[in-house]
Amino acid sequence: HPRRPCAGPPCRRRPSGAMLLRRREVLQGVLATTTAAATTTAPPPVAAPSSPASLTMPLRFDRRGGSYVVQWQMEEEGASKGYSGILDTASPFLTVSGLCGELDPDWGCLDTRFDDAIRRERRAFEPTYEVYGLQDDGVTDWQRGEVVLPGEGGSAVRLSDVVYGASEGVASTRGGTAPAPMFGLVRDVAEGIRPSFLSQTDFSSFTVDFANSLLRLSGGEAPGAAGAATIPLVDLRPLGAPAFEYACRIRSLVVNGYDVTGWMDRPTYCVFDTGTTGMLVSRRLWEKTLFRTGVQQCALELPTADGRGTIVEASTRSCRKDCLLVGTPIDVQWRPPASEIGPEGPPSYDVIFLGLAFLSSRQFMAVDLDKSLLSLGPYRDLDLNPPTAV
Repeated sequence: HPRRPCAGPPCRRRPSGAMLLRRREVLQGVLATTTAAATTTAPPPVAAPSSPASLTMPLRFDRRGGSYVVQWQMEEEGASKGYSGILDTASPFLTVSGLCGELDPDWGCLDTRFDDAIRRERRAFEPTYEVYGLQDDGVTDWQRGEVVLPGEGGSAVRLSDVVYGASEGVASTRGGTAPAPMFGLVRDVAEGIRPSFLSQTDFSSFTVDFANSLLRLSGGEAPGAAGAATIPLVDLRPLGAPAFEYACRIRSLVVNGYDVTGWMDRPTYCVFDTGTTGMLVSRRLWEKTLFRTGVQQCALELPTADGRGTIVEASTRSCRKDCLLVGTPIDVQWRPPASEIGPEGPPSYDVIFLGLAFLSSRQFMAVDLDKSLLSLGPYRDLDLNPPTAV
């Protein structure tokens, strides 16, 4: 995932391995990652969703991290405090920094510490140890709080008793850029995974408007548009994915001008991921095809609801300005529970996470959560419609 570099005062050094080990002992070994369900006692109930029909939130494009940023507020001790995070359509969670001084202060951080009485009172679930694609979120303290989402024209949505993650020991892994909190938009998670942010709201669709740098959250169907390609989504949880990622199966694949579809000898899926700058490719597929020589161009044929199919493509020639086509191999360690694995063994698959290099060239990306459909708008001219940037 693209992550913003540390700015301003020097960041506090990440806790050492020994320090994290001591913290893990405090947690009595109740550690989990986003690649496996947590084993815990019965969790406390999550508040019933309550939100209006729709909300339009401004997005800020951060050139330093190559990502879209969402801002929100949280009520603490009667005062409102601002936070921000990466717009991430491949993560379920709303997260903040749980340790001031660890990340860029612009992201915001909790003033309380892990062992403070108020943190213990607000703890909704046992802490876990969360690991994402290119980011290790370390110990994540699952807190409850009041979240305010600011919208256009002074509108806002206030959500009470929202479960969110406060992370300590956050670090980039395997070549990722500087870490950051997340504004996750994946709603449905596997059994045992902590509550997603969207599951605590009434929103059932969202639209990322790349042309106008806006996020639209809606309680109804995602709006359609002429020229949009509508893609049926596939639930990858039977493969061991921790959530219903916004994914589909790849029909054909071209890398650097060469058709490598014949090398896809097992089901290969793409995940639409606004938290990634370029693309993440499962290591086996990376080594097996031309990805390992460097990615100058990549095109994927994807199925559509009308049966015609659509092409999603990016290249170093067309990827200009704030677009960065970078390919990175990744170890996808999804695995179903042992009870669901038959005598033939765990399922075989490959995954490509498509980032903003492929998505932001479109006018929009919309997801209808209840119908499991994703729509990609027509291509736009980045020269005429550059994203709002800092």
